[in-house]
Amino acid sequence: MRRKSKTIYLSNTKRRRNRANPKAILMGIIAIGALGGTAFAFLPNAYAVSVGGEVIGYVDKKEYIDTALQTVEKQLENKYNTEVQIEGLDELKKVHASKKDMIDPNKLPSYLRENMDVTLKFQKLFVDGKEIAVIESEEVLDELKEELKDVYFDDKNVKAEFKNKVKLEEVYTTEDELVDMETLVDLCKKRQRKEVTYTVADGDTLWGIASKLGIDVQSLMDANEGVTPKLKIGQELKATVRIPVLGLELIEEPAKETNKEAVKETP
Repeated sequence: MRRKSKTIYLSNTKRRRNRANPKAILMGIIAIGALGGTAFAFLPNAYAVSVGGEVIGYVDKKEYIDTALQTVEKQLENKYNTEVQIEGLDELKKVHASKKDMIDPNKLPSYLRENMDVTLKFQKLFVDGKEIAVIESEEVLDELKEELKDVYFDDKNVKAEFKNKVKLEEVYTTEDELVDMETLVDLCKKRQRKEVTYTVADGDTLWGIASKLGIDVQSLMDANEGVTPKLKIGQELKATVRIPVLGLELIEEPAKETNKEAVKETP
């Protein structure tokens, strides 16, 4: 027996529910666009500049960092005429950053100098094996000698050499460790106590020896029990003196020989 087909008619209300709602579609599109815009806003747009794991700022171009490093190196090389080492910059990572966190490329060299490990090749000065200071170069010793001549002899024209054993060693250190000339002179002329032995020479007297050592006669006699004004050549006297950390001694120039040969005049 053949079944009869049955037609079901939807009411107008149900038909309207099944129709696509244009307003809902529009709202969906807007929502999707907003999500996409938000995601785009957080995409990496800069490089994080970090030293020792601490971020000091951001730049939008990697080339800015390379240029800044070269600038710092050139500035210090020109200032001190020496080798420069720059270390401490972490591996660059692409991140998202706001405009307010970006470093001005012109200020980046200053940021790097303040935060990175920047060292320069200087010279460490030792006097009699004792570390005294960090100086810029060997040429500073010549300037130091001239300044000490003025301090000890009140005359930069005299011939003198360092009295102590002076040694220089290369060292890579920071710019802050460098000592200026005024401080260096103060360190070298500072007095220290030292035990010395003086060997009596022909013509020496107690007063003369005490004067040479920079002490009084009584101090010399107290340090040498039983000593009398009658000194013997070769006799050794002990004394405690106060001498500068780095002293100078005068050099006697050899007498000039007179040229007895006749000098021919140039026609």
